[in-house]
Amino acid sequence: MKTLKSLLEKINITYIQLVDCEADDLIASFINQTIKTYPNTNFDIFTRDKDLLQLINTNTNVLKYINSKISLYTHNHFFHEYNFSPKNYVDYLSLLGDNVDNIEGIKGVGPVSAKKIIQQFQTVENIYQKIDNLPDNTKKLIENKEELVYRNKKVISLEKNISLPIEIYKNCGFN
Repeated sequence: MKTLKSLLEKINITYIQLVDCEADDLIASFINQTIKTYPNTNFDIFTRDKDLLQLINTNTNVLKYINSKISLYTHNHFFHEYNFSPKNYVDYLSLLGDNVDNIEGIKGVGPVSAKKIIQQFQTVENIYQKIDNLPDNTKKLIENKEELVYRNKKVISLEKNISLPIEIYKNCGFN
C-alpha cells in the first residue's frame, strides 16, 4: 500500500483512505457529498465491481472492466441494457445475488427473470407488496425468500453518508 500511495502522490492524484470503510462506500459517499456542494461535477468510475452500477446517474458514469474489455455505462446505456433505472440495480442484485461478494440469490431466479421482475415492480418492497401479481411459478420461487432478499438489499446498498474530511475537496481542486 505504501508503494501505491507514493506513486499516487508523485503523479499528483488525490486519494481517500479511511480505516474500516469499504472502497465502494467511500466512492458513493464522495460522489453524494460532492454533488451537494458542486452539482455540476461529473464522475467516471473505473471498476470491476458491479455494485457501483447503482451510482449511475446523469452526473456519474461507470467504466466497467470485464475480461480485458471496458464497457461504458451512462444512465442511457444502462437503461437501454436493463430497461430499469440504475437506482433499482440494488433490487435486481438482491434477487439475483452476487457470487463475487458471496451473496446468495434466489435459486431459480437468473438474470433474465430478475430483470423482468424489476422492470415490472422496480423495488423488492413493491414485489412483496404485490406478490399476488406475479406468475405462480415466480411467486413460488420468491415468496418465502423475503428475509434473504431484504438482507441482500441491505448488504448490497452502498453507504453514501460516510463523513469525509473537508480537505479532500480542496485536494481535488474544488473551489
